[in-house]
Amino acid sequence: MEKKRLKILLSNHHKSMRTGSGFQLYLLAKELVARGHDVYALFKGTRGTRPHPSLQKLVDAGVKVDRMQFTKLKYWHTIPELWWLHNFLKQHQFDVINPFGGTDIGQMVISSTGVFVPALIARRGMAMPLDIFNSIKYRLPQVKRIIAVSEAVKQSMVKTGRVNPDKITVVYGGLELERFRLDIDRGPVRGELGIARDAPVVIIIDGHFKFRPEDNKGGYYFVKASEKILAQKPEARFLIVGGSSLDRFNQLASPALNKAAILTQHRNDIPELLAASDILVCASFSEGLGMVCAEALAMKRPVVGTNVGGIPELVRPEQTGILVPPRDSDAIAASVLDLIDHPEKARSFGENGRKLVEELCSNQKRVDRIEQIYYEEYEKAMLSAGRSV
Repeated sequence: MEKKRLKILLSNHHKSMRTGSGFQLYLLAKELVARGHDVYALFKGTRGTRPHPSLQKLVDAGVKVDRMQFTKLKYWHTIPELWWLHNFLKQHQFDVINPFGGTDIGQMVISSTGVFVPALIARRGMAMPLDIFNSIKYRLPQVKRIIAVSEAVKQSMVKTGRVNPDKITVVYGGLELERFRLDIDRGPVRGELGIARDAPVVIIIDGHFKFRPEDNKGGYYFVKASEKILAQKPEARFLIVGGSSLDRFNQLASPALNKAAILTQHRNDIPELLAASDILVCASFSEGLGMVCAEALAMKRPVVGTNVGGIPELVRPEQTGILVPPRDSDAIAASVLDLIDHPEKARSFGENGRKLVEELCSNQKRVDRIEQIYYEEYEKAMLSAGRSV
């Protein structure tokens, strides 16, 4: 029997796709459209104004994109936005609603009051503890299932939020593995950035680095580690990809590191940047999974990652990389130097890493599982309500 074409609403409380959750929404939405589903997406923004340019990729994929102000309930303009959302949900009668963040989950729960939503599916991408207040929305009966991006996220929800583990399904983040081609030449990017072809290159990637000790992405500790690496490997180069606080970096870095480091803004050629690099560092203090680690492993690049959240599910010691404590620049530096000095080990970690992400992070497998969850919860709700499936 042919499956019903689902009408699906995905949401993200960021204004663009230049976040991990935003890009994961895009990969899911594009594939769902290709499978014949009717897909809508809500992002943060003011209706009637020009949307962020990155959202055009969703439109080009056949997704119907709209925007609302996803804000916390304490702000006065949240009330009319919730009323708009209620009417939007009532008008469209979605089969599945899948919010991608905590703010939009809460607003979907409130705004769907009085609207029949067969399957409201939450996504949790953070391994940070849940306090009692923030855990309520995940425990509500309106939320039929929770998709956690790693086992670490699931366990955090169970232990700190008292969420029923049977309600949580782990589905790892997805990669378009065909983009991460192993025949990409490292030469063009190195030439563009003025890096010698044989220089060891250490890369770190995020949306924005503040280079302060309290910054969750660990940019400060990467800079400190880079100084130590450079002292022993003056030919090494350090590629910092994403928005960065340049003034803060210049204050923090030595003149030698200023010459050895290349800071770029947001770029879309991540596979090419990784092909041009030798080792990825993920210095975060908290990660639900750490998709940048998966991207590096997909390009057969070993990872030095912090032992937090879901990172150890990808960065497996003596298999795909080296785990270090958070906020430990000495450990980062020692691990990077070890991989530079032992290229066979680095190659072995990269080979193992590619196999691991092919198993865990294929976007096709991810969408298969999420689509199955949508159908399971939709069909259960329809049967419970006495409606035909």
